[in-house]
Amino acid sequence: MEGNNDSVDVTGDNRISKLPKPILHHILSFISSNDAARMSTVSKVCASAWNSLPYLNFGYIHYGSQHMHDVIDQILANRKKNNIPMQNFSLWLGYYHPRLSFVDNWIKILVACNIKQLNLREKPDNVYYSLPETIFSAKSLTVLSLEGFKIELPADEHLSLRYFNGLTSFQVGETLPKLKKVNLVNLANQENLGYDHSVLQLIDIAAINVEDLSINNHSHGNINAVRVTDCKTLKSFYLNCVDITDNWLEELFYSLQNLEKFDLT
Repeated sequence: MEGNNDSVDVTGDNRISKLPKPILHHILSFISSNDAARMSTVSKVCASAWNSLPYLNFGYIHYGSQHMHDVIDQILANRKKNNIPMQNFSLWLGYYHPRLSFVDNWIKILVACNIKQLNLREKPDNVYYSLPETIFSAKSLTVLSLEGFKIELPADEHLSLRYFNGLTSFQVGETLPKLKKVNLVNLANQENLGYDHSVLQLIDIAAINVEDLSINNHSHGNINAVRVTDCKTLKSFYLNCVDITDNWLEELFYSLQNLEKFDLT
């Protein structure tokens, strides 16, 4: 019986070794990074697949897990060294730490590796840790999911969101006093590009010092509602494909006393 079991194991290894690396990556993407690392000991092929795996899900990390910090440091450094484009990175820190410099370093590496989906969770304890400004240079990022973290605008005071998909509402509150310019460009021909059909339904802008606001909508339908409140310094306002009424225009012009330019198409 023992000889038969050994024979089955060898056959299984051979079958795994014959799988193309993209298939192995796909299989490993469904399990945690810890389990994927264990599988790397099965064969050289699995080890190679693990070392180039673009999907990393580390799950929950306990307080004081310096060993895991070092492990993640090493894994990400390896991805950067070998120019591996990252598809997904997920992590849940089960504690709050006032100085998460190691997270800043991880994000810098992930941005350099053209990360597409970034999922970060942390126990906030009523205090939210600010992500580094490097996140704004993540040109390949399509999904950013945060819990216990926050994003602060960089010093250029300009927020630009272009060619996004799946977003149904966008809100900017008065907690961003530095913000002076907002530029939104919604994606055109979503279905032709293979994206799920979704239309931006609501835009709510309450930035007290914003001077320039542009909403350029090219999706399949008009934006249903645009709210502009407390924007007393707004000077330039551009709207494209937005549902408006006469009452909305009357209230808008009444509240925006400093408005110098208004374009509606």
